[in-house]
Amino acid sequence: MPRGGRRKGTPGVAYANRTDLATNPGPQTGTQTAASGGVEPSANPLANMPSPDDTPNLSDPTQFPDEPITAGLPIGAGPGPARDTRHEETKQLKRYLPILANYLDTPETPDSVRMLYRYIRGA
Repeated sequence: MPRGGRRKGTPGVAYANRTDLATNPGPQTGTQTAASGGVEPSANPLANMPSPDDTPNLSDPTQFPDEPITAGLPIGAGPGPARDTRHEETKQLKRYLPILANYLDTPETPDSVRMLYRYIRGA
C-alpha cells in the first residue's frame, strides 16, 4: 500500500481542498496596469518575434559568396582561426607578481586577488 493510506476521491472529480485545480484560469487578459502594480502585457506577444521568413534556411544562397567554406578553420582555404593572445598577455603580467604578493597576506585582500595571483603565476 502506498505511503499515506488509500487514495480517496473519484477520478474526474475535483478535490474539495484544491479548488484552484478545478478552475481553468484561461489566458491573461491584461487587466492589471502599471498604475495598479502589475505589468501591462503586450497586446500581441508574438509581435516582437522574428518571422520564420526572416531567418535563413540551409537551402538559401550564401550571404558571403566570396568567402571559402573553410574560412576560420585551421585547414583549407581562407583565413585561419583568430589568434588567441591571452596567453602572451598573461605572461606579460608576471612582472606585477611581486606587487600583488605584498597584499596576499593582509586580511582585507579579496579572494579574487589571490586567485588572480595564482592564475598569473601558473601561466
